Amino acid sequence: MKLVNAVSKIAELPRILERHGIELENVLNVEYNANAMEQINVQVLLHDKEAIQKLGVCDNESIIGHDDTHWTQFRIIKDGISFVCWKRQGEAIA
Repeated sequence: MKLVNAVSKIAELPRILERHGIELENVLNVEYNANAMEQINVQVLLHDKEAIQKLGVCDNESIIGHDDTHWTQFRIIKDGISFVCWKRQGEAIA
């Protein structure tokens, strides 16, 4: 049943993005994870921080990469979908 719900959420994605003023070109990747610990098993990777902020206030977490690069992950759950964006040293990168 998880896959059926995920497909439904993915089908709603263009409408969700349009409602929040996010261009389809900002979507880098859409993933389904059947083993997600939460009820949220669809993740959308967005290109830039400005796009994800249109969805609302994001949680963020700072991470240091294997090469000592500082990254910030921005995440928000909206309409049953987890939206994510990564930012490295001032520019959004997937």
